[in-house]
Amino acid sequence: MPPNPSSSTVNVYPEVLDISWRTNLRYDPRLGDEDGDEAHTPDQGATLRHVRIETPSQRASPVDSGLGSREKPSAASDRHRQGPGRASRSWTFIVKHFPLDLAWIPNNWSWSKIKPIIRAWVQGWISVIFMVIPRVESVLGQATFLILVAALLDPPSDPFVSVLEREIIFAIFVSIGWAWSCLGIFLANLARTNTDYNATLTDVLTGQYVEAAPTIIMAVFIFIGAACFLFIKAKRGPGPFVFPSVFGAITVDISLITAVLFPYPYYIIGRAIVLPLVFHAALCILSAALIFPSTITAQYAGALSRLFDPLERALLEHRATLKLSPGGPEFAKGVSKINGFVNGAEAGLGHAAAALRLVKHDIVWGRFAPTDVGNLQWHARRLVTRANGMGIFFTLIDPTRERFPVTPIPSRTATPVGSRPITPVTSRPGTPFGSRPTSPAVSPSVSRMEPAAWSPMASRPPSPSGMRQRNGQPRNSHHSMSSLRLTISRHLNFRLRRHEEESQHERLHFSLLHLAHTLSLPHAESAVAVFESQRYLALEATRLSHPDSPSETERFVALLNESCDEMLGTCADVVRGVKGWISRVRQGSFAGKSSIERDRAEHLAELATMKEKLSQALESFRKDDRHRVLDPYRSAFDPSHVGSPEGNIEPPPHRYLFHCYVYQYHLMQFAFLLVDILETITSMEENNKKSRLWTPQLPIRKALDWGRYDAAADLERDDDEDPDVIPGIQAEWEEDLGMASRRNPDALPPRNLFEKVMASVHDLLAALSGGNALFALKAGTLTIILCIPSFLKSSSHFAYTERFVWGVFMGQLTLARFRGDTTFALVARLISTFLGGVLGMLLWYISAGRGNGNAYGFAATLGVCLPFFYYGRLYWPGPPMTNIIFFVTTALVLGFSWQNTHFPVIFHFYGFSLAWRRFVLVTAGVTAAFIFSFLPPSTTLRRYQRAMLSTTSAELGAVYCSIVSFANTRGRHEVDRGEIIQTLVAIRMKLKRSVVLKTNIIYEFSMRGQWPAERYQRILELQMQVAFLLSHLMSVVEHLDPAWTRAFLRRTRFLDADFQGDVLAVISMISTALRTGNPLPQITPCPLLDRFMVYTHGLNVIRQEEDDDYGLPRTMTIDTLENEQYLTFAVGVTTAFGIVLRLDKLMVATKELVGEQYHIHGIGLPDTRTYTTERPAKDV
Repeated sequence: MPPNPSSSTVNVYPEVLDISWRTNLRYDPRLGDEDGDEAHTPDQGATLRHVRIETPSQRASPVDSGLGSREKPSAASDRHRQGPGRASRSWTFIVKHFPLDLAWIPNNWSWSKIKPIIRAWVQGWISVIFMVIPRVESVLGQATFLILVAALLDPPSDPFVSVLEREIIFAIFVSIGWAWSCLGIFLANLARTNTDYNATLTDVLTGQYVEAAPTIIMAVFIFIGAACFLFIKAKRGPGPFVFPSVFGAITVDISLITAVLFPYPYYIIGRAIVLPLVFHAALCILSAALIFPSTITAQYAGALSRLFDPLERALLEHRATLKLSPGGPEFAKGVSKINGFVNGAEAGLGHAAAALRLVKHDIVWGRFAPTDVGNLQWHARRLVTRANGMGIFFTLIDPTRERFPVTPIPSRTATPVGSRPITPVTSRPGTPFGSRPTSPAVSPSVSRMEPAAWSPMASRPPSPSGMRQRNGQPRNSHHSMSSLRLTISRHLNFRLRRHEEESQHERLHFSLLHLAHTLSLPHAESAVAVFESQRYLALEATRLSHPDSPSETERFVALLNESCDEMLGTCADVVRGVKGWISRVRQGSFAGKSSIERDRAEHLAELATMKEKLSQALESFRKDDRHRVLDPYRSAFDPSHVGSPEGNIEPPPHRYLFHCYVYQYHLMQFAFLLVDILETITSMEENNKKSRLWTPQLPIRKALDWGRYDAAADLERDDDEDPDVIPGIQAEWEEDLGMASRRNPDALPPRNLFEKVMASVHDLLAALSGGNALFALKAGTLTIILCIPSFLKSSSHFAYTERFVWGVFMGQLTLARFRGDTTFALVARLISTFLGGVLGMLLWYISAGRGNGNAYGFAATLGVCLPFFYYGRLYWPGPPMTNIIFFVTTALVLGFSWQNTHFPVIFHFYGFSLAWRRFVLVTAGVTAAFIFSFLPPSTTLRRYQRAMLSTTSAELGAVYCSIVSFANTRGRHEVDRGEIIQTLVAIRMKLKRSVVLKTNIIYEFSMRGQWPAERYQRILELQMQVAFLLSHLMSVVEHLDPAWTRAFLRRTRFLDADFQGDVLAVISMISTALRTGNPLPQITPCPLLDRFMVYTHGLNVIRQEEDDDYGLPRTMTIDTLENEQYLTFAVGVTTAFGIVLRLDKLMVATKELVGEQYHIHGIGLPDTRTYTTERPAKDV
């Protein structure tokens, strides 16, 4: 029975041990020895502690746990900087009290953001002038309004090269659409039986000349043309191909649907569409070149310099946080701020990468080549990775560390389970002596709790009486007796400890049985991963507890602060200097020779000063400062104390040293990267003494390179991607470097020419069954169905006069690859069309009154409104589709109303009559697309998410193997380091894009139950953690000498075929289960952690039982601990531990998603194995 809180003595330990399901997007490659961080039981007696499973409904939402919240600190700081001034205070008051969120208005009110507005406004108003001049209208044709629609849809707000590329593609695509239509009209005319060139327009529009054969031919051309353009739109995604593919499809639709009515080849119908759009493209190019022109290099440099701002703040916050006590509430807040700043810097990489693709095409006048400036991106990316690595330290220590999730059941609110008391076993911390090596300690992960929640590890505050002295003085009598008891037990072959472990196993067994029985009561779902939970709780209770975790943590944090404070301050100063140089990289390009020389000399002097200061700080850190964390271990290596029982020298467990080494390693690598950046910038300053014209150096065939393997793809893209392809991974990489390849399970390799040809045909047909191809075919089919009223003689006249073509291309553009996106498009287009129609109607009546209006009123009204339109079009943070359709509808109502009142044809409606017809036709088109999305082939974002996570799991396994191969075969079989790094970056980009893609899953209605969004998010977060850990592991392997690399591989069992077989089996099982949805076996090779920890090392590099020491010391000395290679070795072991731990957690998360099968009765008995040097048994 648990003690009564009111009557029990005051205890600093919580009554309930929170083992939460969800962890935040961080990674803690936890390491220590079997004497873990868990606090020991106080003198007052053991407190009953129960296991509570936290469900998602109980969780408090963390402040910074999501991917989508990473930019908030930066945005807030930007608003703060723009705050001063009376106008800003007025805006703040309005924004605060207005019912809608208007914060985006003051956030974008800066000169750099206003210049694109002015450029777009001039281009848009010139488009309006072209509309109202009769002579120009007669040249452009009856679709002149398209120039106004295109002006709001495709404003010239980007740098010149970007606008030039997009508008050239725009003109080419609409011209191709016209050419394709002309071919279809020509072939259809050959099948026409009644050709009459003298038919009047009135007779033609009645539909009396519609014939079956020409109509069928034109329908085929509409199907192929629409399918091709929509395939390009789906495959290429956001970028320069989006609007061109849309208008290409519209050109095909309007041209061929109209040509069906004519009894002769009516080729010029396409010209009425193409000419306004080509004029628009020309106006955009001229505006981008003449009105506040900007370059891609300047845009990229601005994005890159903004990336360094959160890095500087993170370093300053590191200095402040390390000065705090880990047990205080301010420490956790500081860690949260650090994570927010690093996440903001990582988000900034996406904005810089979006501009990086076109940097190599830029045309600039200046001192520095665009490609040289673009190469700084890779330095920045590595800096962010190292900054992320520094944050690992805070996930290793109390109270900010994580725990392993245990049997999460989100279907029911969990309550404390009454069971027998679970008393942590206190065990002696590891020592550095070879006679008793310790093992890596585990710190299982726990989800982030509320600030008021207790951490089981940090619940005992340090006290002067309980604190171990730095000079090795004896602690109080209780700790001395505990140490003496454990020393005696060691000489008695650990009999006392073994008895405690057996007792602990028994209590743990009954507690787990009670827990499993409680969770197996009638629920919507049964408990999963009970086997893994049992094993991990056994490890936590028997090998991962240490009595003095809070005091030792505070002690080492203080030492780490002493060793790193100066280095952190120097790095922050250098980051500030680099940020300033990058922000000024385009300044002074047109200055005189003397001015350039003066600026260049100043920059070189500043760079030399920063480099010298950083080099001195780095040298001092490497030789002296970083050794301060070794102070608690120095007395243990003093010959006058070693082996002296009265000295009672008990050094801290090696985990605390390894944790500090992780921080110091990443800080050193961060400083090294800053030195590289300074050397690169200095070289650029020295080699570029005067301005010149820089032109693209790429071949013409690569000028429009936008392949699926483009490593600089935009992280913000939200296209319908292929879940089986990760952009940025080279095709040859997908075969795992040629070392292993898949086989066709249905056919042997071709034996002759005929079989090779048939195999190629099969591959071609299989390609047509891909997601984008099937979507394009389906969209083409929908287009033909919507065109049927225009193809029938009885309804063609009504369809033309009421502009049914609006419904046609609204339907084909609404249909998306996934049902959720189609449903969202339905809602967004209906709302934005209605609101845009209302606004367009109001502006029309303002400009025209009750009459038909005049050119001056129309131009003046739009001249006033266009700046506000463009401000909202470019900076309103809502969904892009809603934004675009709203302003396009407004422009269409205004443009069509002007054209129908001054150049009337058959369709002569304007104002309200036009707006409601537009809304009705859009409603019909999008509703048809929504219904059609349920017909096969129908795909969902839910299926995409699972397939994508399966693909990334498999690729992570391939990268893991490649890194181990890189470490094992250096100098004999070189593995391409660049491909490994590029693959890891591509995987992280794929995972981040999936967060945007799954936004519309809420629109995929299901009557079977809710989609387990948080379970998928859990898997995604774990994979992101593994990807970062693999990056850190690659960095460690690169810096280890061959002998240390061999020792590292031996200690982590990465050369053990049996252990690697288990690891790869786990990765394969996870990937297969995610792809197929099949449940996993209840008993798997997991947990891998007990196999990883089968050998004990402690501070030692080589176990005493090993035959080969690779020339490394078997007996630890203080010189070995001070060795920089030993530091790197320790970081590698810590990182390897984190990878193994994440694989175990990923298995549990996957089981929670797909369930378990193959139950064996009797499983779950207490594990009474003793850990030996033999290979651990794989049986249950």
